[in-house]
Amino acid sequence: MRNARPLSVRPRWPGAGLPRSPEPGPPEAPHSYPPRRPPAAASSAFETVVDPTVPVTSQNGAIFVVLGLGVARCSGTSVSAPNLSVVFTAGHCVHDGRHWLGHKWVFVPGYHHGERPFGVFTAKWLGTTPQWLGHGNENFDIGAAVVGRNERGQRLAAAVGAAGIAWGLSPQQDFDIYGYPVAPPFDGSTLQHCAQTPYEGHDLASFLAPGPLNLAVECNVTGGASGGGWFNADGLLNSVTTYGYPEDPATDFGPYFGRAAGHLFKQAAAIR
Repeated sequence: MRNARPLSVRPRWPGAGLPRSPEPGPPEAPHSYPPRRPPAAASSAFETVVDPTVPVTSQNGAIFVVLGLGVARCSGTSVSAPNLSVVFTAGHCVHDGRHWLGHKWVFVPGYHHGERPFGVFTAKWLGTTPQWLGHGNENFDIGAAVVGRNERGQRLAAAVGAAGIAWGLSPQQDFDIYGYPVAPPFDGSTLQHCAQTPYEGHDLASFLAPGPLNLAVECNVTGGASGGGWFNADGLLNSVTTYGYPEDPATDFGPYFGRAAGHLFKQAAAIR
């Protein structure tokens, strides 16, 4: 696990062949599930979470995917659902544009310096949005997994808790951002946190594809943080990290959680 490399999205712009239509369907009223954690003091620099096993952070975890002879890394969040087994992450952490990454895909909540305090949860189902799956549209780079029980026979949410989730909200929010960055200056061994970082706008590349524009915040992420959760002031998961630019390391981008995110959540929550 310590040698796993970041699983990064490949740039796809300009979006040749992408359908030029908005997110399908009429506007949907905001949806949310109960908040799970309190707000934190403001900070735009990643800070190490000393104890990732406490209830307010234990739903965050590292994702490991076996790819050929190596292991790749992402981040993810345990999300509240009736099946107690849903993980939300980035779309490119479950499907790389050509293949599903379902071979030995595992979620390790509370991962810390190689320790697995809650065990390992192996995916039995992976899903993403149709827009990411069919066209590589980064405005919809959202993924989900349904995982089995850990070695102790526990379901994910019963073992570590689960974050609330919301979609259809205003982008004008402050976010707590979590992830396990692997690329320097980090090594992937600890959970990192940017506290209460305000929404700053959109990536210009987001205008080149259909769908709701993505969100930009100031947070010094590196590779491996992809899929890490963005929580609003009510403690609800409302985006995930998808990419950044080497020439602008202080800016983190994530998709807007709209109708497509809500549909993916409902699909994953219905898996038994």
